[in-house]
Parts: sequence; C-alpha cells; structure tokens
Amino acid sequence: MIENSVAADLAVGKSSIRRRILALLMAGPDQRLHLREIQRRVRTSPGTASRELALLVAAGLVEREAEGHQVYFRPTSSPFATIVRTLLLVPGVQAPDHVANGIAPGAATPEPARPPRTIRGSAPDRTNPRRPDALGLRVLGRLVAVLGPLYADRLAGMFLYGARARGDAQPDADVEIVVVLNTIDRYGDELERTGAAFAGLSLELGLVVSRVFVSEATWQSGIDGRLRVMRSEAMSG
Repeated sequence: MIENSVAADLAVGKSSIRRRILALLMAGPDQRLHLREIQRRVRTSPGTASRELALLVAAGLVEREAEGHQVYFRPTSSPFATIVRTLLLVPGVQAPDHVANGIAPGAATPEPARPPRTIRGSAPDRTNPRRPDALGLRVLGRLVAVLGPLYADRLAGMFLYGARARGDAQPDADVEIVVVLNTIDRYGDELERTGAAFAGLSLELGLVVSRVFVSEATWQSGIDGRLRVMRSEAMSG
C-alpha cells in the first residue's frame, strides 16, 4: 500500500491561505482561535480567512464554535483530519519546538541511526547522469537520522524520488520520500508515528516534505506502475 492524498488534496486544495490556516490550527490540536487571530497570524484579510475557514468546516477538518459574539475554530478529531494533519503540512506557520525538531513531546533524544540495510533492486545507478537535488538529499539524511532509531530493524530503506531525485525540481517542489519497511500492518499507524518529523521539516523549510510507506516485498516486486517509476527514480544519498 502506498500513500494516497487525493481526498486530502480535494479538501485542502492548492490554496496557500487555506493550507496556512490548517497548519496553524493543527500545530496545536487542543487550541482554538478566533477569526481575527487566525486572519492576523496567516496574514490575510478577514473575508478571505472566513471564506477559507468555511471550506475547511464543510470538509470536516475544522469545527466552528460560537460564544456570544465571538466565533472560534479548532481542528476536528475525525480520522480524516488525523490523516490530513500528517499528509498536508504547510509552510509559513511557526511550529512548536518539538515539531520543529521532529521529536514528539517527552520522547528521548534519538541515538545515532544505523543506515537502513540495502535491499535488492534499490541501489541507485551510479552511471546515471542525473544530478539529484542537494536539498532533497539533505532532507533524506536528516530523516534517516530520526527514523533509523525509531524503526530499527524494521527499516529496509529510505529513498528520495520525484523531481528532486531526477534533478529537475523547481525551487518550491515537494521533497518526496519513500520509506520501505519490512512489514506494514496498519498504514495509519506509520503516518502518526512519523508525523512530527515530517511536519517539522516542512515547516522549517517552507516546503512540503511528503512520504509514502511501502512494504519490502511490494517494493522489490514493483508490479504497480507507480512503484516502478518510483524505483527508477529512487536515490539513497
């Protein structure tokens, strides 16, 4: 199984304001903010903030609470909102320290990571003239350092793919990472487990750092067309 963000894309769309509002609210899921505070912090007009919030409410990602003449907004606790929080992480909003560092609250500081073991058919072709994006490789290295201790022997490999692996990325291109695990029991658990690390880097860099999880057996078989493309682009740094 690989990550599918189509539903999230439909809900959040390409609006940078909508994404900044969602990131602001989801950076502290227990907080609630009123309209003018949201408008001020994402640097937009009250009308635009109100319109984008209405769309997020309709999508089931944000709930609206009225107290007297004041209206507050907070993220919902729905399963869909949980998935979106880990998939769509938006630049431009200050994250809490633990998110910026990619470490969950109360977690021990990660020990130095062991490099993922090499899996058959995954090593990059060193004769390929591609010049992978330097930023993408740096992000990959930082994520290996965090996820290595987290997954230990479960981690079969981590690779950069997409435009930044091909070397033809625009400055605002996503950093796309594939995480290969020996087994995947519950895909949603892996999203939750790695959410803080990817959120922190996304917010720090002002770019979307995304990931897909693939089982080692599926990655090696490469039957799916998308997987074949990902394998052909994969760079391990």
